[in-house]
Amino acid sequence: MSAVTEVSAEVAKETDKPEAVHVAEEVHEEVAEKVVAQVLETVQQQVTKAVQDQGAEAEKLQEKVEEIVMEKVAEAVQKKAEEVQKQTEQRTEEKKDVL
Repeated sequence: MSAVTEVSAEVAKETDKPEAVHVAEEVHEEVAEKVVAQVLETVQQQVTKAVQDQGAEAEKLQEKVEEIVMEKVAEAVQKKAEEVQKQTEQRTEEKKDVL
């Protein structure tokens, strides 16, 4: 598309008509601005999607970390409960022996 406007600008320059050259240059600028705007919009969409995807991945990772932490806490609590129960049983046995 820009090649067409460049050719138009060149043809207009060759005809030596200042007005035609001016119009061709304006058309070329407008096309360039539209192309830049379209590229910027596309890049913005891609960046937005990448950020959203990354956010979703981060959320999944956070959930997995929370799940692992909860499992480890549950294991630690269970282990401590078993230790306390053993100690309690040992004390009970010791008291029985004393009596």
